[in-house]
Amino acid sequence: MKHFATTEKPVATAVATVSEPRRISQTITVNPQERQTHVAGNEVSPRKRPQNENPPTRYRQPFRIKSFVNPRTGSQSWRVSGSKRDGTRIRENFAELRSAQCRQVELTTEWLARETESVARATTLTESQVRLAEAAFLRLDSDEELPLAVDHWLRHGRQHSVAESPRVDEAVEAFQRWLETSTLRDRSRQNLRTRVKVFANSIPNVRVADVTPEIIDNFLEKRTVAASSKDSDRRAISRFFSWCMDRKRRWTTANPCHAVRVEQVERPSPAILNVAECKSLLRQAKKFKHGRIVPYIAVCLFAGLRPFEARRLTWQGVNLTDGEIRLESHQTKTGVPRVISICPALLAWLKAFEGRAFYPPNWRKDFDVLKRAVGYGTKTDKTPNLKPWPEDVMRHTAVSHFFRLTGSYGQTAEQFGNSEPIIKRHYQGRVSSRDTKMFYALLPHNHKR
Repeated sequence: MKHFATTEKPVATAVATVSEPRRISQTITVNPQERQTHVAGNEVSPRKRPQNENPPTRYRQPFRIKSFVNPRTGSQSWRVSGSKRDGTRIRENFAELRSAQCRQVELTTEWLARETESVARATTLTESQVRLAEAAFLRLDSDEELPLAVDHWLRHGRQHSVAESPRVDEAVEAFQRWLETSTLRDRSRQNLRTRVKVFANSIPNVRVADVTPEIIDNFLEKRTVAASSKDSDRRAISRFFSWCMDRKRRWTTANPCHAVRVEQVERPSPAILNVAECKSLLRQAKKFKHGRIVPYIAVCLFAGLRPFEARRLTWQGVNLTDGEIRLESHQTKTGVPRVISICPALLAWLKAFEGRAFYPPNWRKDFDVLKRAVGYGTKTDKTPNLKPWPEDVMRHTAVSHFFRLTGSYGQTAEQFGNSEPIIKRHYQGRVSSRDTKMFYALLPHNHKR
């Protein structure tokens, strides 16, 4: 005969007695001092629990009996199903209920006795984590439910465990104060400050922990801007919620932006200047105020510096002897220092205008005048033929010609601070060898190579 019982502790010894055919009587131990006996046909009323006593923990039954009609014979059968501790799946059919019950008792006894042999397993879990995992498995109907339970907690339960979470307006004010003392670059601080403020003014003033992905989706849908700007909004808002999640604050335990996606439209290939436009731009820059902004034009057009990188450049970072420009981490977009080789054409322009500031006072006004001189700017009634100045157009021109000159994805990516896939996607085949030869022949007047 097999013996089985269920106690408050899963490792307790189990006892059960199989009675006359078709009935099973079980002895269930409630606690070490008191027992209740349930016999077929007779029941003993359970003892009354004091009001201040907590109910015993209920554990899952590892093996269950389910009745069904056998489709082959048309008779009623009983199925014992469950999983052993080693993961073996049990699914056995019986023609009699008594046989199924006996098998259930046998399997459950083996399950409660745990493993009969000691097996060493390598694990990174601590002893406390192992015990927590065992307790979690005991409270679930199936081992496969554990990942589902964790996912449900992360999505719907964890955010409600925050003890204190301020309103969005209060959190944004604190975020703005933090930005003033942060080590972020000025452009990054301004971007975060503006976008997060717009977000806070556009949504209900709820607790930070109560902001959902749906609230962010609704905010982005109402924004009448390009998809790229919406994605920039999403990334700025995500940075704000990551700040709120920091251990020092713990105002929320989940970043709702992680579940938000902005569909991007396919971007056109970056615009570049043709050789004639480059020649005209350099000629006009040389004549304008005695070449006041020639150094800025030269490093953008030949070295491919981004506009804000050129504005942060000083002559201390220019090594004309070795033909290099070094940008420090605070001067680059990626925050990683970069060394740029100076081509002969750029070297000639820098030597001809050495010492002039790369970003002189009233630079914006002077640059707008220069762009209009070569046919770019904002259309007006007086200037209806002006074309809009493409973003980073001088950088795109420099990258296109450099790749044609070298034919190397890696060398081009290192020179301009991009990745090889970006170079391959946007810059190969943009200019011809003849154009590149003419481009690098653009030198200051009366300058000999």
